[in-house]
Amino acid sequence: MNKKNAIQLSLVIWIIVGLAACLPAGPAPETASPQTSPSSTAGVSPTSDSIIQAATPIDLLTPTGLPSETAVPGAVTPVVPLQPVPGIELNAVDPAALNRVVQSGAYWIRRNSLKWSAVEPSEGERNWDAVAGLEAEFQASSKRGLELVLIVSGAPTWAQKSKGYPCGPVAAEKFSAFAQFLYDAVKRYSAAPYNVKYWELGNEPDVDPSFVQGDSPYGCWGDQEDVFYGGGYYAGMLQQVYPQIKAADPDAQVLVGGLLMDCDPVNPPEGKDCTPSLFMEGILRSGGGDFFDGISFHAYDYYSGPFEFGNANWNSNWDTTGPALIAKARYLRSLLAAYQHPEKFLLNSEAGVICGRSDHDPVCQTDEFELTKSYYLAQVNSAALVEGLRANIWYSLTGWRGTGLVDASGAPNKSFEALRFNAELLHDAAFIRTVTEISAVKGYEFLKGQRRIQVLWSADGEDHVTEFDPQPLAVFDVFGSSLKPAEELTITSQPVYIEWE
Repeated sequence: MNKKNAIQLSLVIWIIVGLAACLPAGPAPETASPQTSPSSTAGVSPTSDSIIQAATPIDLLTPTGLPSETAVPGAVTPVVPLQPVPGIELNAVDPAALNRVVQSGAYWIRRNSLKWSAVEPSEGERNWDAVAGLEAEFQASSKRGLELVLIVSGAPTWAQKSKGYPCGPVAAEKFSAFAQFLYDAVKRYSAAPYNVKYWELGNEPDVDPSFVQGDSPYGCWGDQEDVFYGGGYYAGMLQQVYPQIKAADPDAQVLVGGLLMDCDPVNPPEGKDCTPSLFMEGILRSGGGDFFDGISFHAYDYYSGPFEFGNANWNSNWDTTGPALIAKARYLRSLLAAYQHPEKFLLNSEAGVICGRSDHDPVCQTDEFELTKSYYLAQVNSAALVEGLRANIWYSLTGWRGTGLVDASGAPNKSFEALRFNAELLHDAAFIRTVTEISAVKGYEFLKGQRRIQVLWSADGEDHVTEFDPQPLAVFDVFGSSLKPAEELTITSQPVYIEWE
């Protein structure tokens, strides 16, 4: 049955709150005594002062310094992102793929990866010809004005801590060699014609090598014998390589390799071991916070039926919390605040809603799934703006388990159009507030120039007839098709964009 909500929305009353740079951080969870900072705990065995044991769910679900639903009116102008947030991962940076990225309105691309083992198979040598094809991709990306996030991986045999695992950790005695390689790589590729500025050290390093094959695309720096899953060891690597990267290019941005963060360590699902998700805390406890610029993480949701998705490992669902990106970003921000590094930025380098076990599952071929993916894209890219992420990179153009933005012939599908319109409409938009006054309807409000834009959708799967005063100037569906503005609109599971001046 339809529900009707009469809403009086005024053009003169605004809730404007500042972002992280404009608001003081709240009190940190008690991770150490007043005389000891978390960064001074290097070499100390983990104890009960861990943030995971000390912090409450409220501590870890309220983004430090970000707008909240209960924020009071302020006089600070909303902060517009320095660059567009949407991005797409590519398996290969060829002309056709680059054309699609540009057409989508995405700004970021991610590429896996620059292999250390290919360039330096023997210690001390450099064979840049081995990555000539990758260099051509860097140049092509730069020419199109796209920002490339480059993963660095693949320890040579002579530098592996776990022999036979190039995906695994570098031996401690070879950290200096890795640092020298990174200095040379950054020096070579940070300038024209390559212009690579974002360096991601490993891909999903919070995986133990025993769970993957040696040549896995995962980073596999994890250590299941360690309480903090090897994060402290990774921090030791950062401490040596970060100064060399910055010496090669002060503007280089060093990213903790895209964290899998498989489940919520604060509220773990029943029977689930979430120790791997303590990897990031291990980095911070060991003093690694001064040796990276941002955290790259991954946030997927799972298709559970028409217009429904969720991630039970992070207690997230379409009709309650929204995309898992929100829970993961807020956990990381709370962790950074607790260890006195709230200035670090976050970047979701793999986003998507996953279907079935493969692209070929019948359920993944349905119109309902494609529409769900389209609606999800509008929600997750909007949420990335709300959470203050620097980037939200979709995985991938061609897809995995149904996430593709193009079909087998390379032609755009519906979800591609949803991404394109969201990127176009919210380009240079600043988050104002979360819309909470409409019962059973979720949404966000943004400011773009002189326009006020709301993106709204049903939070319970029912249709909700809603009255607006004044009448909107424009209304668009998730694909950018214009709908007739009216004082009364029906809000459904499909997000709609509503504009006022």
